[in-house]
Amino acid sequence: MSLIELSKVSKSYPGPPRVDALIDVDLRAEGGDSVAVIGPSGSGKSTLLHILGALDRPSTGSVRIADRDISKLSDKQLSGLRANLIGFVFQDFFLLAGTTALENVAQGLLYRGVAARERRERAGHALETVGLAERMDHLPSQLSGGERQRVAIARAIVGNPSVVFADEPTGNLDTKTGSGIVDVLLNLNAAGTTVVVITHDREVAARFDREISIRDGRIAGERSS
Repeated sequence: MSLIELSKVSKSYPGPPRVDALIDVDLRAEGGDSVAVIGPSGSGKSTLLHILGALDRPSTGSVRIADRDISKLSDKQLSGLRANLIGFVFQDFFLLAGTTALENVAQGLLYRGVAARERRERAGHALETVGLAERMDHLPSQLSGGERQRVAIARAIVGNPSVVFADEPTGNLDTKTGSGIVDVLLNLNAAGTTVVVITHDREVAARFDREISIRDGRIAGERSS
């Protein structure tokens, strides 16, 4: 069973002019995959991420996540699916400025009914996993860009998701720092988490087991190592 399966998925936005962001996309991700989706700006990468992560629904075609057809799920059920199975990492971190790294990560469990003490314990473990054991009490303003992205990754994994989606996670970072972020994501993958990264950087994409190229809303090719 595929963890995620897209079949003939298209996504259009009404105009004028009408925009066909995705066209007849077929894609599968298995448990334990490491996947990079690569393409230029405007190719449909971010739209694909939103569909893969159940943040949006396709115009046509089918999307199955953990063998569940998302077209048959209510918005509340979709929210539950995302909360329990999926973690998201974005280019701009989206950390709360006035709270510590530990508190930012613990926020990821706030709406799951987890007691405060357990939230902090799990947040601490997630920060240790991404190499920030000594920076838990620092505010985002006291952290480097790479450290802030590690906090964002810790927040994404604190709920033990089956899959982590990362949208241009190295886009705001220098090459050396970005490489360290890819190391963190690949370490998560080695521990069993499926990782899907959206990127325009070929050096980043080359480090993943599967590389899917997208152009003008269509899958243009795939490489597997």
